[in-house]
Order: sequence, then C-alpha cells, then structure tokens
Amino acid sequence: MKKLSLALVALLAFSFVGCQGWLNIDDPDPDPEPEPDPDPEVEAVITLEETSATLHYGETYQIVAECESPITYTSENEYNATVSEDGLITANFVGSTTITLESESDTQTFEVTVEPVSDLYPEPEIEIGESKESILEKFGTPGAEVEGAIGYQGYSDNAPMLMVMFDEEDLVVNYGVIIGIDLEEDLNTFLSERYMFAQEEEGVRIYMNALSVEDATLFVGSEAFDEEYLMAFYMGNTSEPEPEEKSADIKAILKALGK
Repeated sequence: MKKLSLALVALLAFSFVGCQGWLNIDDPDPDPEPEPDPDPEVEAVITLEETSATLHYGETYQIVAECESPITYTSENEYNATVSEDGLITANFVGSTTITLESESDTQTFEVTVEPVSDLYPEPEIEIGESKESILEKFGTPGAEVEGAIGYQGYSDNAPMLMVMFDEEDLVVNYGVIIGIDLEEDLNTFLSERYMFAQEEEGVRIYMNALSVEDATLFVGSEAFDEEYLMAFYMGNTSEPEPEEKSADIKAILKALGK
C-alpha cells in the first residue's frame, strides 16, 4: 500500500510539471523586458499659415508661423520690403522679394509683392546705355528729332510726350515724360511708391532705385518746366548732361512737337 501511495505521488508530481506549459503559468521572476529607446529628437519644423502676401507702399503684414525652436526672419531685398525679428513685414517700394524663415533644422520662404496704388503713366521700358536703333524699334518713328534727342507725342493719357536723349555714340543717357503741371501731387505719389526719395533742391525732387546712393543705378527726378509742364526724367548715376544742355534739348523737342 505504501508503494502504491509513493507511485501515485510521483505520477501526480510529473503530471503537474508537465501541465505548467499547458496552463501557461507565468514565471514568478521573469527577465525584465528591455526599455524602449528614447524617441528621436523632434525636428524644429516651421509651419506657415500663409506663404505669400500682396501689399501697398507702407502697409504691414504679420507672418504667422509656428516652430519648436526660435525662428529668424530675413528679407532678400529690403528695398521692396523689410521684416522685423518677430516676422512683421513692412512694404517699401514696388516690386517683390522673398522673406526667409529659418529654425534649427528647417527653412521656409514667404513671398511678398508690393503693388502700386498710383498708375499715372506706364514707365518707359528703356535702359540707360541702350542704342538709338533699339529705341526706334520699340517706339517707331519719332514725332520730333534734334541733334542728341528725339520726342514722341501721344505716349499716354497723363504723360502725352516721351523724350529720349543720346550721347555722341547714340546711346541713351537719359529719358523722360512730360506731364501737365496740375498733376504734381499725383507725380510725387507715383514716384514715392516706386523709388526712394533722395533730396530736393531748387524745386527738383530726386529719387533713386536703391536704399543708398552707392547702390543706386537709376535716379529719377521731377521738376516743373516752362510753367506748364512737369517732367519726370530718368538718368544713370554718371550720365546726366549739363542742365543747360538738357533744357535746350527739351525746348527744341517741345518746339518741334508744336507745344
């Protein structure tokens, strides 16, 4: 009887051990699972609410951008628009520029277009140093011509006359449009939207196409002429003829046009 009891205990013990896997009984002291690797660093991505804006001279626009790290703002061309360290854009002169936003690991761009309010006249598509032959191809046969200058009548509604002056090699040294004297305020607005005011001396207002004289490639002036007209004249920084010579050419063109 004792042998039978021992055999029964052994059989039960064997059965219990063999059933542990079937019952899936957890090990009371399992090896700890490895901890997951920490999340990689999140990149400082810049998100923009808008990616462009169209403004007029003097208007402002706040760029709305979010990022995990600080953003720096830079204007590609401050002549057209500037931007503060907080992303506030100020529109300057007519044209377009790109604002660059940079974080630790991302770069985005914001496009700015500055459009004019005034459209007094279409600015002549003429380059200082352009040949007389090229001017004739663009504008056709002039209505008047004197030595060193040509004139066109009927250029636009508000600027009825266009004049172009040349050097000894028939290259453009300056050009201008004639406007009625009653449009002086309109002309000042027109030029102020497009060019940086430089100075006023003896009734002549001078503007330039850059923020400094050193960087300017074009100067634009406005002055009253012959008590009836205003002249908006365009000149390179080294190409202006002597005032007496310019005045004589203008008078000769006006006379030839019958004005």
